[in-house]
Amino acid sequence: MTRLTATAGWRRARRYVPGLGWMSTYSRAWLRPDLLSALTIGAMLVPQGLAYAQIVGVRPVTGLYAGVAAMLAYALFGPSRHLMLGPEAGAAIIAASALGGVVSGDDPARYASLAALLALMVGLLSLAAGLLKTGALADFLSKPILIGYTNGAALIIIGSQLARMFGLERRAEDFPGQVLEVGRNLHGMHLPTVLLGVGIIGCLVLLRQWLPRLPGPLILVVLTTVAASVFQLHHAGVKVVGPIAASPPSFGLPRVGFSDVRALLPAALSLALVNYAGSVLAGRLYVDKHHYRLDGNQELLGQAAANVACAFTQGFPVTGSDSRTAVNDAMGGRSQLVGVVAAVLVAVFALFFTPLLQSLPLVTLGAIVIVIVAAVYLVDVSSLVALWRMRRVEAVLAVVTTVAVLVLGILQGILVAVALALGDLIRRAAHPHDAVLGEREGVSGWHDVTRHEGTRTVPGLLVYRFDAPMFFANARHLREQVRVLVAQASPPVREVVLDASAVYDLDVTAAEGLEKLRQELEDAGIVLVIADANAPLRGMLRRTGMMERLGEENVYLTVEAAVARFQALH
Repeated sequence: MTRLTATAGWRRARRYVPGLGWMSTYSRAWLRPDLLSALTIGAMLVPQGLAYAQIVGVRPVTGLYAGVAAMLAYALFGPSRHLMLGPEAGAAIIAASALGGVVSGDDPARYASLAALLALMVGLLSLAAGLLKTGALADFLSKPILIGYTNGAALIIIGSQLARMFGLERRAEDFPGQVLEVGRNLHGMHLPTVLLGVGIIGCLVLLRQWLPRLPGPLILVVLTTVAASVFQLHHAGVKVVGPIAASPPSFGLPRVGFSDVRALLPAALSLALVNYAGSVLAGRLYVDKHHYRLDGNQELLGQAAANVACAFTQGFPVTGSDSRTAVNDAMGGRSQLVGVVAAVLVAVFALFFTPLLQSLPLVTLGAIVIVIVAAVYLVDVSSLVALWRMRRVEAVLAVVTTVAVLVLGILQGILVAVALALGDLIRRAAHPHDAVLGEREGVSGWHDVTRHEGTRTVPGLLVYRFDAPMFFANARHLREQVRVLVAQASPPVREVVLDASAVYDLDVTAAEGLEKLRQELEDAGIVLVIADANAPLRGMLRRTGMMERLGEENVYLTVEAAVARFQALH
């Protein structure tokens, strides 16, 4: 009994702390790719974390510790084996905008405290959403939305690196602005930076093609850092990371008041939603690719743990990184050990070795992100073409999602796409497929007369199938379709058999519509019969009084029984 209790407790612990699962089932064959991926992720996170901390407006080293805290917390509580959490451009921009409206940058201590408060609020909102099981919202993120989002995210990543590739200053924060900004300032591009960037891109492509097992991004980070230091490229105008002061992290809760919470609440809600939507969409790419399960509710708990951990280390809001996640997959990462090792490496680097990065050319990071993440792993044109061939309306939805993400932003773009998808769902539900059924000689059952040659109807009988649940949006459509079919029938219809095999629900509005149809048919001397009604539908017919008005004798278990009764009477 004690052993069974312990086993049940272990299962429960693994359910809420997924990190226990990958730790207990870790395969030694995963170690080499995980370590190589961790080295690359750490090399990417250091300059990215520094840059995103500057966007938020806090100490550069804060970005490193935010990545450390996020990866360690998500490794324990996150459900995805591949998703890398940490500082990211979109979350940094939203955080900077919110903080700028509440506190001035002239008070660094208060500013940093409010940044940590924002992370704490995002974490607590995500925790509440996870405990309330709102992860089912991810089911509204369909494949077209996923394709559109990934293509939009790829282009956003490319746009964010364009200025860096040309040696220009990036001031615009949205994709259209970034493209226009580079186009208008091409005359001021820095040729050595452009040549270096093109060379790095060429090397990355060749390494991936000819030596795919080598950690190309890490190799290029080391080589370009050494080259920039030896040849003093910064004197030639090539922008480098620059000097970074090493310092330990700060621990503690943010010192704030209720007015600060109220002022930051809209931004916290937006960040929590953006973080969840973006991370679920990114995580699903690798869940489908590697055939494991991602629990939406647990993803919320993973996001919560990462942001709360950042708050306690005086950090700022973090989220899933499309770029580092894609590189993790490209390097063959198999588990969250990648995040743990990368976090340790970054922490050690932040404490002791930050001066080594001062010669790293910023164009190196831009080239790595563009080649490995956006151009190779995220721009999904083939899936878009496949959607167009299968169902054009969903291909259009994917394109609209991409455009909306680019023009309006990630959160607004996803919301627009979800609204359009729901609109299409309602449109289809309001005008579902239906069919007039008939008999085929030598073939059992009843078949759609428009799809099967040689199908004949029974004179005086209309057998009509409605392929959807009956509810307020399609109640009128059902009545109008039956009216048209009755008016066009020759000889005149004496009985209408409604095949309800696909009708699993009936709301009050639809029940009233069905009653109106019955009365109209009765006034015309036509009997309405319902066949193949399942138990829930029959129960609803009784509760609404429709069963009594129809008559028990006019409700049949099968279409065949209803037709046989009609033929016996006529």
